[in-house]
Amino acid sequence: MTNVKGLWAFIGALVLLLLAVTWAWYQSSGKLQPAAIVGDVTISEAEYMSALKQKFGKQVLDDLVNREVVFQEAKRLGISADPNQVERELAQIRDSYGSRTDSEFQQALQKQAGTTVDALKREITYQILLQTLATKDISISDDEVLKVYESRAERYTRPMQLRLWQIAVASQKEAEQVQAELKQGANFQTLAKERSIDSRTAAIGGDLGWVSLRDHQLPDEAWNAIEKLKAKENSEPVKVDDNYVIYHLEQSREATQRSFEEVKEELRREIAFAQVESLDTVLERLRKSVGVQISGQMPH
Repeated sequence: MTNVKGLWAFIGALVLLLLAVTWAWYQSSGKLQPAAIVGDVTISEAEYMSALKQKFGKQVLDDLVNREVVFQEAKRLGISADPNQVERELAQIRDSYGSRTDSEFQQALQKQAGTTVDALKREITYQILLQTLATKDISISDDEVLKVYESRAERYTRPMQLRLWQIAVASQKEAEQVQAELKQGANFQTLAKERSIDSRTAAIGGDLGWVSLRDHQLPDEAWNAIEKLKAKENSEPVKVDDNYVIYHLEQSREATQRSFEEVKEELRREIAFAQVESLDTVLERLRKSVGVQISGQMPH
């Protein structure tokens, strides 16, 4: 399931699930407040929630049922999701935002998808378990898996990464002043908050997060200065567009390559999944196996 675009589609389903949770909370609270007031007309929470249920109710209920079916069947069969894979999938989504801090990632998830990191982990776990259940009877040889691995070797390589901070100022003179203060022992992050004019990073101490070598967000002249740095060192002022930037290398991660043995089972499941019948058919079969009864409908 190493497909960021696909993972973002899963987040959309989470939004629908949150609607269902919100509806349940309001139903149980007994304190329905106005959702909006338009002129002299009040739109109640009851009206708002009723409209949501009418528009999304069936899809939300189906999503809830499908998830419960998958978790129950996986538990019955002793199938679990590898925590390391869950973390890798989460990291891939995080990387799709660019280089961000954990705090920024959490805020972006909340703002753009209305969800949390914990809810996203559960969604990733659900997708892994669904894939495993759907492919458990499909046999893929080690030779076939190895051929696919060798054809996609770059996919399992993580380039060297650097944790960078920056202070951006408007002139060379000011950059030299900042550099002098740093040499005298001033705290880099404190100066970034006080002096940096980069609106994206100043408030968080100039933190650029983890950046891969030759990352598109930094110009070549910046990399020429950064590549010379050792951990905890600051760069000379670098002219970037109309500003001057001083970079701080906090730490680095060496490039890594996931071995065939590390990815074998994950890749085997992915290959098998491409041979699976439609997911709707798989889910329907699982629902029959577990037993599902929808209010007002016959059991199935």
